[in-house]
Amino acid sequence: MMIPKEIEKYLVRDEIIEKEYSLTGHKAYASNKRLFIKRGNSIRDVDYNHISSIELKQERDKPWVVAAIVFLAISALTLQLGWGYWWAPGALGIMLLILGLIPKQSVRIGVVGLTYPLKLSGNGAELESLFRLVREKRT
Repeated sequence: MMIPKEIEKYLVRDEIIEKEYSLTGHKAYASNKRLFIKRGNSIRDVDYNHISSIELKQERDKPWVVAAIVFLAISALTLQLGWGYWWAPGALGIMLLILGLIPKQSVRIGVVGLTYPLKLSGNGAELESLFRLVREKRT
């Protein structure tokens, strides 16, 4: 595993990176002392002792479902009015509905001193591994 120089320079004596997580839009690096989250050029480090809560959450994309309902309603209306191409908004509505119903996982980490939890999204297996690791480090 290649540890980026910008993470490596923040490691203290006897601190080692144990695992790297490739997540959506960012990377996370778990050391034996804290968690580093790298998004673009910004780096946040969180001491495991400052993590007040962690939640593994599965949710659906509600805005896609709402948009799907709107397009399906438009399709029904255009069919009633006898306009051509009534099927186009219906097809789009069905695609948006499918996208909206696909569950997405995220990990939310509550940190002492932050008013909002850190939200990390990505591959389910990576998120579950991160969730387990942080829970183990907090105890």
